[in-house]
Amino acid sequence: MSENLFEWIGYAASLIVAISLVMSSIVKFRWINLLGSALFAAYGFLIQAWPVCFFNTAIVFINLYFLYKIYAKKDEFKIIETSDKELLLHEFVNFNKKEIEKISPDFDFNLSDKEYNYFITRNMALVGLFLAKKESDNVLSVSLDFVTSQYRDFKNGAFLYNSLQSSFEKSGIDTIKAIAKTEAHANYLKEMGFKNEDNHQFTKHF
Repeated sequence: MSENLFEWIGYAASLIVAISLVMSSIVKFRWINLLGSALFAAYGFLIQAWPVCFFNTAIVFINLYFLYKIYAKKDEFKIIETSDKELLLHEFVNFNKKEIEKISPDFDFNLSDKEYNYFITRNMALVGLFLAKKESDNVLSVSLDFVTSQYRDFKNGAFLYNSLQSSFEKSGIDTIKAIAKTEAHANYLKEMGFKNEDNHQFTKHF
């Protein structure tokens, strides 16, 4: 193998580690840092720089250990009903306004017309907000399904929709509609059991 190839492996490893450092999600940080460390370990092995190889191999195992702890941990979730009359709802929306606009650029910040409003807590931390209103007697339209950046995995959404299903059904709702604003949002909706019905519109049936 040529020395140029070894150098490119080192550059790639450096870039991946640098990318990991800007991740707001601890899970993404661990996975990307794991990949970068593994490449650095391989780079050290190929050029016989043993301190580089051994040090980064240790970082690989450290990342694996913390990823195991993350995935093995049993989080405690709660759904808390709220309304536009509660100050906390307005404070939460205002505090996260820039992030909300990133994932939902056309979000209507008039909260008074949202009928179904729920906070999501995770281990007693306030991590998400679900806002929706009825489109018809049996159809619910999602206005916002937001989770703070450091908690963006599928666990929050899975708990949310599983927990609220019986409540929605008692209200006569058998269909939920959501519009995917980004590719990441579309992937999230698919993971939550939504089907792509038309262009960016997704539908979930109970």
